Amino acid sequence: MHTSLSQHHSNAPHGWPEGALVYQVYPRSFQDTNGDGVGDLPGITQRLPHIRSLGANTIWISPFYPSPMADFGYDVADYCDVDPRLGTLDDFKELMKEAEANKLRVFTDLVPNHTSDEHAWFKQSCASRDNPYSDWYVWCDAVGNDSSGNPLPPNNWRDALSGDSAWEWSPQREQFYLHSFNVHQPDLNWSNPQVREAIKDVMRFWLTLGVDGFRVDAVYWMAKHPLLHDDSINQEYVEGEDLKYEALAHDNSRGWPAVYAYLTEMADVLKEPQFQDKPRFMVTEAYPDRHNALPAYMNFYASVDPAVAAPFNFEGLTLAWHAAEWRKFLKSFHSALEQFSARCIASYAFGNHDQPRIASRLGEPAARSAAILLLTLPGMVFLYYGDEIGMKDVPIPTEFIQDPAANGDPKHHLGRDPERTPMQWSAERNAGFSDAKQPWLPIADDYQTHNVDAESQDGRSILSLYRLLGNKRASEASLLHGDLHVLDIENDEVLGYTRTSDGTASDFAVFINFSAEVAVFEPTVQLGKLVVSSDPQSELTAVLPDVITLRPHEAVLCYLA
Repeated sequence: MHTSLSQHHSNAPHGWPEGALVYQVYPRSFQDTNGDGVGDLPGITQRLPHIRSLGANTIWISPFYPSPMADFGYDVADYCDVDPRLGTLDDFKELMKEAEANKLRVFTDLVPNHTSDEHAWFKQSCASRDNPYSDWYVWCDAVGNDSSGNPLPPNNWRDALSGDSAWEWSPQREQFYLHSFNVHQPDLNWSNPQVREAIKDVMRFWLTLGVDGFRVDAVYWMAKHPLLHDDSINQEYVEGEDLKYEALAHDNSRGWPAVYAYLTEMADVLKEPQFQDKPRFMVTEAYPDRHNALPAYMNFYASVDPAVAAPFNFEGLTLAWHAAEWRKFLKSFHSALEQFSARCIASYAFGNHDQPRIASRLGEPAARSAAILLLTLPGMVFLYYGDEIGMKDVPIPTEFIQDPAANGDPKHHLGRDPERTPMQWSAERNAGFSDAKQPWLPIADDYQTHNVDAESQDGRSILSLYRLLGNKRASEASLLHGDLHVLDIENDEVLGYTRTSDGTASDFAVFINFSAEVAVFEPTVQLGKLVVSSDPQSELTAVLPDVITLRPHEAVLCYLA
């Protein structure tokens, strides 16, 4: 028996985002071409063939705009240029040209919630309360003074990186400004139509240069309680264990319904007549409330045109690694999408620049089975640089810590540096990333074995697995835009599903053993030959038996008969 989740989906029109494999590049850590220890745009251009070898059809480039680097590019000082440490606008144009030659589309990272405090808009806004930019940021009067005479902020909202107050006093304006992230990242006032138009002009700038769309950063924070009410206390918070930011529930400082109206305005830019030369798309970053994830995802699909926009699905980062959890989620999520509209595109990410790496979270065997899961799921899937070679989080000595978020992590004091370390290309010095004496973050100790060159020579490596899966995804209609059917397997540790498409030669089944024990089960569908196992030690042969035995954490992709 199997549960059909999308009976008519494969008959719907298919745009390029459906089935897309998007490769995320963190520019500072990808490839350094000028020997300063920091990756750059020419380095990305140089490495496009590697990205293409994975079967990817799109790259997403994390921020490369001029920035003081208080939050490593997410504090933007100029939305329409390139930071000189990372290259020039001409370098970006060259990257676009080479990406097209490699049949790769390009997403740029859009940071609409906040700018750098060195942005010209903020400098103007700071100058007085009555200049043209005075209302472009979130300003508020003090609500009195403490016993030492210091002004008191208007509410208890917290900075998401440090966990300290999200309000900073400006002696110049004699008011507080809001910074939902670093103190050097003041929040734009999205209730001001001029701000909204300015960000839309930024989008038009990059679309005119040919980008195919955007990854939109931290969208929940764009809409706050209009009266700036306090956030509720988080009753589950454990002091000294949890991030300081998690002391509050953040029910007023982010996520107000106006966010969907703001995103709709942005999505409408993608449909403007001058950008009809090719289909554009945007993916929004919002981590949903864990108690209410499905409605949170569906709010985006229901509110912002799914033909041009989708929310990131972060279950690959946050959902427990258990078959039952995944079975339940896939059934409910894809049923909800299908019932709403066949135009909805799922958007899965199992790793990114803000979260511990897959191989560190799950261990190497499960990270390999996660590759099979990720690259056989419907919709867009996002692959974070280095995950394809099994890169792990790198311990960062105190003197090398760069990320301001480390200060808000009382237990580990790590921040996000461990998952942002330089890409490991070869066994050469600095893993082939840079000729510098010291890269901006330390190189992993395992770079001599876990690198692109070494793994390219090993047919059993995780890189070889990713390449096989990615290129299979890119060439098979069933994996690009076929229906998903979750199978009712009589083994609680095994997730099984099929990907099928009307009228195509090849349909597929996937089985994943989520446990550390051997799993035996009947597949409930007629299987053809094995395509690949995640486990180099697999005992399965090309012809599969009627009863399947999977090794611990083994996943398989196979043809349906």
